[in-house]
Amino acid sequence: MKIVVDTNIIFSALLTPKGGISDLLLNSDNHYEFYTPTYVLNELNRHEQKILSISGYSPDELNFLKRSIFKKIDLIDIESIHPQTLKRAIQLTEGIDEFDAPFIALALELDTYLWTGDKKLISGLKEKNIDLVLRTFEVRENS
Repeated sequence: MKIVVDTNIIFSALLTPKGGISDLLLNSDNHYEFYTPTYVLNELNRHEQKILSISGYSPDELNFLKRSIFKKIDLIDIESIHPQTLKRAIQLTEGIDEFDAPFIALALELDTYLWTGDKKLISGLKEKNIDLVLRTFEVRENS
């Protein structure tokens, strides 16, 4: 099964490398194929100092963890997503968080789900009757 991974899931895996989210990302090859837009790299770079501060990792340790995680996630360039799909994703995230549009667009493009822990996004999409999100417990149940 294909799953698009949101930034907050990757943050959680980086901050808790021995936790359940990290375990799912690193050890679910036989159940899942993970994808994320390359946009996630910009978000990680923008928050790198915060991640280092919270985690206590050295830059080398953080880079090692990122490499380990991204070996399991296929990065997809947002430009490869059909413009109509991206437009729909922007419409769906309007009033919720437009920064989530690349993740929604990729999920729509791949005809699959977005794995996220973003409560605002989950409830906002639910209010719009959009069933496109998996939470961690749902990913775990299906693994």
